[in-house]
Amino acid sequence: MSKKNVWSKSRNSICLILLTIFEAIVVIALESVIFAKFTNTNFTKHNLGVPIPSYLMIFIFSQVFQVCLAWDAVRAQNTIQVIAFVLFNMCCFIYAAFQFKQIADAINDGINPGPGAPSGDSQNAKDLKALIDQLLIVCTVITGVCELLYFYIGARLYQEFGWRIYKKIGADPEIRNMYRWYQIFLTILKLDIFFLLGYSIQYLVLVLTPGDVEYPLTIIALPITCLVLILAVYAVRHESRPLVILFFLGLMAGVAYFVFKIYRIYDINQHYKYIGVSDFLTFFASVTLLLLVLTIINASICWFNFGKGLKLHCIYVK
Repeated sequence: MSKKNVWSKSRNSICLILLTIFEAIVVIALESVIFAKFTNTNFTKHNLGVPIPSYLMIFIFSQVFQVCLAWDAVRAQNTIQVIAFVLFNMCCFIYAAFQFKQIADAINDGINPGPGAPSGDSQNAKDLKALIDQLLIVCTVITGVCELLYFYIGARLYQEFGWRIYKKIGADPEIRNMYRWYQIFLTILKLDIFFLLGYSIQYLVLVLTPGDVEYPLTIIALPITCLVLILAVYAVRHESRPLVILFFLGLMAGVAYFVFKIYRIYDINQHYKYIGVSDFLTFFASVTLLLLVLTIINASICWFNFGKGLKLHCIYVK
């Protein structure tokens, strides 16, 4: 029986996919309304509401990514990725709750503008806040309820997938441990892609301008970086040491890049570029940097497991 037929006949797998799609549809619809409201609202140049549409776009993208993460987890029967999926949705829930303060601060900044800025229509801003608060309440409740259900379904899938993997690769603790590290490697690579894209979108939209030298370079670097991460899977799967060495070089370049970018965010001479956006850029840059370091560590462990039988035995459980 093929892997596709196995997971499609698993009630827990189907429930996870359907619930993820339901959450994504509802959250994307709610966030899209908020996005439309903010894009049609006039804010002053340095008002806190200016970057909100970009954050909403990333949150919407996170829902699409989450559906892909869930589908790939059940397709590959990756127990580690199921855990990562549950934790990722928890982060989405935390951000959904955080949006209350973030958006309230942005709208209040519009209601009470600084010296020399236009006052705007305070009543319209209050009405906007009331409508958005209602949408955010629904979004947070939906995300929170889904998270509780994910905990339950995830626990069932962990047992289900664990038993199937046990039947495929046997009880050899060394093989099982090597396979677990491989699962972790795959999961971290997917998270690398999300946070890298999240940082790049913010950097392109909120910091750079089309006339900056980095603007086209950043756009070109995005698909290349994603391709390198995908090739890394091929390199580890086929135990290709030359390709893994190239991957290590790329990872170290990435680490240096994000260390430099975090430094630039807090460089006094560059401060004006990051007004109102430094916190989220720092968060995404820091998480991406941490994930790159974890990728280096995990890839090194996979490297030392080359030639020990995982590739021939079962590296990709069918």
